[in-house]
Amino acid sequence: MCFIRSSRAYCMSSRAPGLVRWEIMITDGSASCMNRKIRRVAGIFLRFVMLLMLGIIAFGFAPVLLTLGSYCYFQLTDEMLPGIAVGGVSVGGFLPDEAARVLNKNWNEDLHLQAVDINTPSHSWEIAPSELGLSVAVDETIANAYGLGRSGNLLESVRTILGVLKYGAELDPVVELDLVLAKQGLERWAERVYIAPRDADLNLDEDRLVQIESLPGRTLDVAASLLMLAEEPESILLDHQLIPFVLLEVPAQRQDVSLQAETVQKLLGSSPILRAYDPVTDERFVWSPEPVLIASWINIESDGDRLSISLHDESLTRYVKEIEESLGDVRVLDIVVVEETLRSGLLGEESESLVIEYLPGTYVVEPDDNLVSISFKVGMPYWKLQEFNPELAVSGLVPGETLIVPPKDDMLTLPVIQKKRIVISLSEQRMWTYQEGELLQSYIVSTGIPNSPTLPGLFQVSTHNENAYASIWDLYMPHFLGIYEAVPGFMNGIHGLPMLSGGRRLWANVLGQPASFGCIILDLGAAQELYYWAEDGVVVEIGF
Repeated sequence: MCFIRSSRAYCMSSRAPGLVRWEIMITDGSASCMNRKIRRVAGIFLRFVMLLMLGIIAFGFAPVLLTLGSYCYFQLTDEMLPGIAVGGVSVGGFLPDEAARVLNKNWNEDLHLQAVDINTPSHSWEIAPSELGLSVAVDETIANAYGLGRSGNLLESVRTILGVLKYGAELDPVVELDLVLAKQGLERWAERVYIAPRDADLNLDEDRLVQIESLPGRTLDVAASLLMLAEEPESILLDHQLIPFVLLEVPAQRQDVSLQAETVQKLLGSSPILRAYDPVTDERFVWSPEPVLIASWINIESDGDRLSISLHDESLTRYVKEIEESLGDVRVLDIVVVEETLRSGLLGEESESLVIEYLPGTYVVEPDDNLVSISFKVGMPYWKLQEFNPELAVSGLVPGETLIVPPKDDMLTLPVIQKKRIVISLSEQRMWTYQEGELLQSYIVSTGIPNSPTLPGLFQVSTHNENAYASIWDLYMPHFLGIYEAVPGFMNGIHGLPMLSGGRRLWANVLGQPASFGCIILDLGAAQELYYWAEDGVVVEIGF
């Protein structure tokens, strides 16, 4: 217990039973000073409690105030709610025009899709959506985003604002497709992706055949691709970002050239051989074009789905002319026959040797010449000279004039037997027979006497008569082989020892020296042997 008295305070306390003690408390001021301090503390405490209560009240009403403030703010401004994104592009807090530019740049300007072959996905191309009339409708899309929190009643708007502010909002862009532009774009792309089919073909690399296999091409099915694009433009642009291309296979027109390849290979492997025989000189020629040259003659032409194989006519003709030029100025070949033979050889056919022909020559008449002397010089019967120079019948021979001399092979009127040949020497009075270029027999002969000489030249066996009769001399000529007409209608030839009609055999003891009237005389055995060996067409070469 305490009490105040004067300026001291007395307190009585009992700390133990039955014991009372008084304590005197001495204050350093008056009671009024104490009261002021108490009031100050109480005031501070009261203000703190009031502030605390106001804070509690304000904290409870803050979301409401914030929501109402946000609602008022976004109703009074054009900014979009924070947290809004359109197709992955954040437009929160943007003005509509600014948001439209960003959205347009992202989706309509910078975006590139992949156009994919639906049959072969590994085939793809980069493409801008606008090329196919596919785009984001920016104005409509921005209008949708701008309308968040601004449409509906107050409660709905506030709810939307709270949701966007808390969780954000993702909107899909509005997709539009212009079918006209899409069709035009697909048609342009059809030209770009088109691959022409490759036909099977053949090429020649020098003398090597290169066979090219066919490959299919591809083309864009514009109608089918447009249909797929029109069915799901939103999914194509927003979800997959893949443009479906319907590509069709274009088959090659020509897929098999195996038969033509066989033809070309046959030509390349043919190794044709051209053989020619000169009956005048008894020379043989062989030409065989190289495979590289043959390859240059082959013409491979494409005609749609067909491949034709032919030979260049001009190339063959040029080759034949080169052969002919190699023979000199007076020898020629029948170009048509040579080409036919060459073509047959290219097809693997065997051909007989060609016969070289000769061109007419010339002779300048000398002062002492007559037709007989000239005929001996040029190895041609005089009547042949007359045939080639018909003016002689009127003017006769004029020294210094030029006569046309018949070709050296002009007396070879029958097909030439190339494997056999008879050679006669007037000076040696000998005859030799050859077969396959080899000497077969040698005979002693008698030729014409000076008053009726045997004509030198190139002739051939033209007739066979086992016992010819010469009425002008009353002679029988066994195993007669006619070789040329000394005069028209009078045949000189080769035969055995003649016999008069009375039975006397002539000239048996003069063989080896001139004795006949122009024929070539053999003994009976040789004449019989020669008669059966030399068929018509065997060349008889008579020289000095």
